[in-house]
Amino acid sequence: MRRAGKSAEINTENGAEENASDHKEVLVSALARSGRLRAAMRFLFRSEEEIASFQGLRIEPVLASHRNPVPEDPFLLGRERFGGAEDVPVISLLRSAVDQTLRAYAYSFPQLLDWVGKTPISPHGSMALSVARWGHVDWDYVRDIDIRIFLPPELGHLSGFKTDLSKTLTSELIKHGLYSMPLGKDEQGRPQIQFRDAKSNAIHGFHLFLVGMKPGFVRAHLHRDGGYSPHYAYFPEGSMDDHLERAHMQWADVIRRQTEDYMDMFNQLSFNIFGEDAGRAGRFKTPGWYLRKAFKWYATLARMRGLSALEEDLLYQFDHFQKSEEEFAYLARYRYYARLEPNPLRMLDLHRDLARVDSLLYAAARSPKNSFVGKTLNLDSRDITILEPAPANFSAPAWKLCEKKCAPLLRKVAGVQKPPRICFADHLHAPAFALLDSGAKLILIPSDWSLVFTDSFARRVVRNAKDEGRSVAQKNIEQALAAVLASLIYQALSTATARDK
Repeated sequence: MRRAGKSAEINTENGAEENASDHKEVLVSALARSGRLRAAMRFLFRSEEEIASFQGLRIEPVLASHRNPVPEDPFLLGRERFGGAEDVPVISLLRSAVDQTLRAYAYSFPQLLDWVGKTPISPHGSMALSVARWGHVDWDYVRDIDIRIFLPPELGHLSGFKTDLSKTLTSELIKHGLYSMPLGKDEQGRPQIQFRDAKSNAIHGFHLFLVGMKPGFVRAHLHRDGGYSPHYAYFPEGSMDDHLERAHMQWADVIRRQTEDYMDMFNQLSFNIFGEDAGRAGRFKTPGWYLRKAFKWYATLARMRGLSALEEDLLYQFDHFQKSEEEFAYLARYRYYARLEPNPLRMLDLHRDLARVDSLLYAAARSPKNSFVGKTLNLDSRDITILEPAPANFSAPAWKLCEKKCAPLLRKVAGVQKPPRICFADHLHAPAFALLDSGAKLILIPSDWSLVFTDSFARRVVRNAKDEGRSVAQKNIEQALAAVLASLIYQALSTATARDK
C-alpha cells in the first residue's frame, strides 16, 4: 500500500511468504484465556478466524494524529534582516497576538476562552517549505510570511477579528523593536503588515488566513480553505489530533486529497506560466513575478513526489535563471512541465510517488533520530522501505509475550536473545525477519498496522464500544493489541526458520 526510500546495502534473512498458519493458535488463543482479554479480542475483530488479520478489524483505523515534519524553533524574524534587539520567534509572537485578541472577544463570546493557547497556528507557503527543506527560513527564497490561524466558527471573516488581530500583532512587533511599513498593502491593494528586509531591500508581508474549525474542515481544499496536509506546514503537536480523528481520514483519503491538491497546484502553475486561463483569475496575474515563482511551485511539486534531484535543479534555476521569458517558457514546458504533469495515463505513478513521500514523512516525524527510517532492502524480489518503529508501549509487552510462549522458536532464530527492532515497513505483504549488514536484526510489520498499534486507535475502540452500550477497558484493548503484535512477531520469526527446515 505504501512504499518509499532510497536504495541501501542490506541483506535479508527470510523464508517463505507465510509459513506460520499456527501463529494464532500458539499465541492469540493462549493469551486469550482471560475473559476480559477474550472480550477485547472479540470486539477488535469480526470473528476468531480473522484475528491478527488487518482486514478482520471491526473498526477501521484512521489517521488520528498529526506528526510535525519540522519543529517550531526555526521560524524566526532575524535581527540581521529586520532589526530589533534579538531574533523574534514567529509562532510565539503570533500565539501572544491571537490569545490577546481571543480574550478581548471573549467579552461577547465567553466560550472563546476555551481556545486561548490552543488555536493551531500554521506557517505555510514558501516560509514553511524553506524550513522543511533547509531547517531555517531563507529570506532570499521567501516573499511573504503566510500564516494560517485556525479559529472557532464564531470568528469568521466578517467578525472583525482579523483587523483587531493585525493591530495586536503590530503592537507585539513594536515591543520587540520591529516596526512595520506604514500603509503596507498586498498585491490586491488590501492593508497588510509589511517589513523591509535590510539586507536585500525586499518587502515581506504578513498574510494572515483565518480558517474556521468547522466539522469537515480537515478535508477541505488545501489552498483555498486551509484544509489539512501532512507535510505542507507546521502544526503545534497534538493540536490537530481531535479534528483528524473526527474526520475519519484513512490513509487512502490522505493520498486522494494529496492528489487533488497536486493537480490543483499544477493547473494553477500552468495558468501562471502559459496564461491558459483567461477568465477572472487573469486579473491577478503579475507579469514576470509569477515566472520566477514558478520555479518554487515546480520545486514544491517535485518535493511532493520525492523527486529530489529535480527539486534541487529547480531551486538552482530559481537562484540563477536570467534568460528571457521565451527561453523560460521553453525550459519549463519541456524540462519540467512534462515530467510533473499528472498525466491520466500515469496516475498510478503519481499515487505511488505521493504515498511513498507521505509514508516517509510520517515515519521520520514520529522517529526523527532513528537512522533506520528510510533505508531499503530487497525482500523476496520486492523493494521494502523501513519506516518508524512500533511504539514501545505495544512492542515491549508483545516481545515479553513471545518470550513466554515461543522460547523454542526464538532459540531457533540464531542470535535472537534480546528484543530486535520492531519496525513498520512499506510494500510488505506479511511480517518478516531481516538481518542487516551491520548485524542489526529487524522484525518488519506491514505498514497498514502503523495506524492500529497506537494509543489513539485504542481510545477510538473504547469510544465505539461505549456507543454500542458495551464496556471495554482501554487497558484490555491495549493488551489485546499487544497480543496481536506478538502473533505478528511470531509469524515473522517463523519465516526466518522456514528455509532451514
